[in-house]
Amino acid sequence: MTSTTISLLILAAYAVITLLIGLFSSRGQSSAGYLIAGRKMKIWGFVFSGVASYIGGAAIVAYSAFVYQFGITALSVFAGTAIGFLLFIPYAVKLRKKSQEKKYLTLSDLLYEKFGKKTGSFSSVILFVVYIGILLNQFIAGSTILSHISGMSYEYALFFSGIIITVYLVAGGFQSVVKTDIFQYLVLFVLFVLIGILSLRENTGVQMELLDFSRFSPFMTIAFIFYGMTVVFISPEYWQRVYAAENENVVRRGLRWSAVLIIISGFLISIVGLTALKNIPGINGNNAFAAGLSYLLPEQLSGLGLVILFAAIMSSADTVIFVLASAIAKDYFVSYKSVPEAGEEKNLHRNTKMFIIIIAFGGMGLAYFFRDVVTVLMFISSLGFVILPAVLAAFHWNVSAKAVLWSFINGLIYVMILPVLGLVNPDFAVGSFVVAGITLWFVHRFSRREIKKREI
Repeated sequence: MTSTTISLLILAAYAVITLLIGLFSSRGQSSAGYLIAGRKMKIWGFVFSGVASYIGGAAIVAYSAFVYQFGITALSVFAGTAIGFLLFIPYAVKLRKKSQEKKYLTLSDLLYEKFGKKTGSFSSVILFVVYIGILLNQFIAGSTILSHISGMSYEYALFFSGIIITVYLVAGGFQSVVKTDIFQYLVLFVLFVLIGILSLRENTGVQMELLDFSRFSPFMTIAFIFYGMTVVFISPEYWQRVYAAENENVVRRGLRWSAVLIIISGFLISIVGLTALKNIPGINGNNAFAAGLSYLLPEQLSGLGLVILFAAIMSSADTVIFVLASAIAKDYFVSYKSVPEAGEEKNLHRNTKMFIIIIAFGGMGLAYFFRDVVTVLMFISSLGFVILPAVLAAFHWNVSAKAVLWSFINGLIYVMILPVLGLVNPDFAVGSFVVAGITLWFVHRFSRREIKKREI
């Protein structure tokens, strides 16, 4: 058999396995199990599903592009993310305690409670746009790679991948997300280890690139570390896993192990990008991972590598779709309406299934028209940083809802200006956090003075 035929057989096997996982997850499942894994997630489900949602296909493509463009400077993204997981532990423990009492399902639930419906709704809209962008990236990357493997057109590849995800998500919900993530990350990790071995055995020049500091940029390093540290705090999928954890020990150990696996996975991803940088100059950065993978793997295994990468992309896409569907169902159909407690979970269950279908097909429609992974990632990252000051304030300070609302507005204005000025890059993406943070502090201080004046 040809390598293409073998790749297609493996791809078919992958599709069958994920569909079976979804169908078996639905057997005897309660509404709580569908929505949040019954809040009984074990440690390895927590770790593998969390890391798999981060090390998705679009992230692999984007981070490899960063490595191709910036060299070893881009490695600091993964160091920053590992630090972020560790810093998140005390916040996650508090969240887990609150979620048991308040039955949280989404990130915006905390902001609804702390700052009111208007501010919570605004945060939910921002996160919705961010995660639509992330879903768009997953579909772009996945469909491009699937098209390359199978020979089918980008459009057919997009439809095929979208249908597979939709079927097993509608069937199994959050349980499907977790179980498919475990399966997909373990397979991906095997590929990463193989890549590491091959890069050390072959004369790829990666060792020299790891020691090459000619492209090192202190400013970019700080920007990448900051991005990695903070992305955990503004990513609803990690909050959902905290809510779903069986106990606080799972949260602590899960985040520590996640930090370890992010470092290892990030280093091995970087090896692929550095291989492309050293041996295949002049290509588009978006193609760095695929090019580096093809260079490292023997010809008969290159198709297998791309199939595994496609699986990684799908493991992130299903997470994003479920985050979006459950957020809409909870934030707009429960938070704004008085739902009888006895019927709330059943309504959420039904509405989440409906929105999974709507969002999956909507994401496919957007991916049909937009196909630049890195630019979309930078734009949505800067948008996500807008809510970070409010998230931190919710844990540490009693700030006014007005201050939070204005921080969102000014942060969004800053983000909208970036594409106009052609500044959608890592340097300026983190600036939205600064703008939103300064606005939050200033408006809160001004509001307090106004209140004091009125009291006098």
